[in-house]
Amino acid sequence: MGNALGSAFGGALRLAWRLPAVVVALLVLLLSVTLTARWPGIQRRCLRWGARRLCQAFSVTLPKPLALPPEPCLLVSNHISWLDVVVFAAVLPPEAGTCFLAKQEVGGWPVIGPFARRLGMAFIDRTSKFRSYRALPALGDVLGERPLFFFPEGTTTAGHDFAPLRPMGLALSSRTGASVQPFYLAYLDARGSRTTAPAFVGDDTLLESVLRLARAPAVQVHLETLQALPAGDRKAQARALGAAFRSAAARVREREAASLGGAAEAQLGASAEVASRHRWA
Repeated sequence: MGNALGSAFGGALRLAWRLPAVVVALLVLLLSVTLTARWPGIQRRCLRWGARRLCQAFSVTLPKPLALPPEPCLLVSNHISWLDVVVFAAVLPPEAGTCFLAKQEVGGWPVIGPFARRLGMAFIDRTSKFRSYRALPALGDVLGERPLFFFPEGTTTAGHDFAPLRPMGLALSSRTGASVQPFYLAYLDARGSRTTAPAFVGDDTLLESVLRLARAPAVQVHLETLQALPAGDRKAQARALGAAFRSAAARVREREAASLGGAAEAQLGASAEVASRHRWA
């Protein structure tokens, strides 16, 4: 009882402390990206700076900035939360001009939609495979000029496992000859154990997810750059990508078990995965 009360009180204090900082960071991010829309280079730097400030407001510790291959490639990652996009915006090199791919509905969302369009995000109609396929030529043109980032699961998960990968987006690799650069993302607590605080799953609303993260203890971002996949058949790439994600997840579980002790194995193995209806890309 005492621990529960202490945890609730700590969460309330963190919420009261962080929420004003989150609101200010978000407003500054939106304003700076909007005002610099005519100067893409400056806008990308504002986006990175603003994304880092937003993570800082949530007490989310970021990894070191990422380095990308010199030629444009497909960038992919497992998908846990709306926070994933903020994290990658904060660590990808702004000079690469990475284009994020989202489902078409995101473009119509209040606040987020206009913001995404000002950033030059690409949108895809995923209501049918035919409509998704029709978008490939235009996306191929984007990929010919700069990296294109998307989440091949097409939905968020709690982070312990993965949703089935959708190979349609990977068809861009064979069409353009671009390689696929995968990343594995996990959110950890101060002990190095997975935390579901940032997860955006099930019946969560965006507001509920934001408030839960604001109440939670500090979060560390684990981000691993996996081996790049050469251009090839999309289904074969999806299988290779799934295997790479599972291996990366196993490495995180091993570190969790080592940090928590042997008793953690059963707990980690019993973690259930919940697929979400929140589909961003």
